[in-house]
Amino acid sequence: MTEHLPLSLLLTMYKGEMIRESGVQLPHLNYMKNLSCISPGTPPTCRHEAVVRSYKGGWESHHFTTTRATMITTTPLVLLLLSAGALGQSCVGRCGVNDGVSSCQCNSVCSNFGDCCGDYEAVCLSCKDRCGESYLQSKPCQCNDKCGSYSNCCKDYDEVCGGGGQGVTDDDLHTITEEMFTAEVNSVYDQLTLDFQGKGNSGDLAPGPLFVSVPESALSGPTIAPLMKVQDNYIPSVSQAEEQDATEIAEQNAFLDAIMNTEVMKLAETFLHSKNLLTGSLRDKLDEMWFTLYKRKHDQSSSGFEHVFVGEQDGGVSGFHNWVNFQKEEAEGDLNYFSWMDSIKLGTKGELLMNRYNWEGHMKNIGSMFIGTSPELEMATYTVCFLARPDSLCPVQMSNQQFHVQTWTIFGNLVGSAYPDIP
Repeated sequence: MTEHLPLSLLLTMYKGEMIRESGVQLPHLNYMKNLSCISPGTPPTCRHEAVVRSYKGGWESHHFTTTRATMITTTPLVLLLLSAGALGQSCVGRCGVNDGVSSCQCNSVCSNFGDCCGDYEAVCLSCKDRCGESYLQSKPCQCNDKCGSYSNCCKDYDEVCGGGGQGVTDDDLHTITEEMFTAEVNSVYDQLTLDFQGKGNSGDLAPGPLFVSVPESALSGPTIAPLMKVQDNYIPSVSQAEEQDATEIAEQNAFLDAIMNTEVMKLAETFLHSKNLLTGSLRDKLDEMWFTLYKRKHDQSSSGFEHVFVGEQDGGVSGFHNWVNFQKEEAEGDLNYFSWMDSIKLGTKGELLMNRYNWEGHMKNIGSMFIGTSPELEMATYTVCFLARPDSLCPVQMSNQQFHVQTWTIFGNLVGSAYPDIP
């Protein structure tokens, strides 16, 4: 049976599970998971009936079975319209996502419908910057050591990865993180006065602040000062979208430039290249994985940087693993430090702390952060672990102290969270 659809609408079925509308002129998105209303040989009788009524010269829809996806064939004009709608949209952070709102798609069936984004192949079908990435069912192809067994490797897996990421041992990670810590020159730990006070996991055991004294000199360094400018650009609530203006983007670029000029980041970049975990520049990778905005509760309401280096509020406190923003919020009276549970001293350059606190009425019952360390050391450590051991505990060594960093991915290649794990 053949049905003709209006040029402005395209009705597609994905894996026999849902119906979505896509195209360049759709006012909204409708879902319908029960496909029993689609039957070969008879017109659809579901709530989409008006959409699929005959319209000469438009789309042709061929129904194969009641459970199989409907294949849509298009005229050259329609393909042109879809291609035009795809211009200017990217697959970064969207690979494998079924997005019925956007005019172009980044999932495994977009090529069937001619609505893939322009960079779909480069971003979603390549192992560039994905070597060793954990398995995600939604991804069109994989870039880990299991993909050969399941015949789902990306075509350039061998060329780009060459076993990339699989040769990174615990000793390798201990060595590189110790080297980065040795190269750390922007630590201000020795300038801070701290008071841990009561130790425990219930009640407010700290009548005073955690940061007793933070001199201005500790916050005016070459990488901490630009960090604070970027931290000030975010809204903690995950229900509010982030909006970036030209000034904020310039501050973000200045921060990236500052940390990339450090020996810590140069060591990280060399290591990642040597292990085939990175192609291209580390600066570009940091910009993508840390600063790409994505959805937690609201579209473009979050990013890896905001979650880790600023903190977010969603009933409780989410993320918030950076001491610079912690001391700022505490000094402004917006954060009440409750207690500490554990700590690890990192020589004279820093310390790890597991603590509890209340931030603007939102409770964080278990939090962890570096204290006194530079933003480049923290971001470099998190980035190395994110690329070498995503979604898992990553072995780290600093000042001969061994501990772990936990990272979490979101949308495949973006930072969901990263923090020190104190055993």
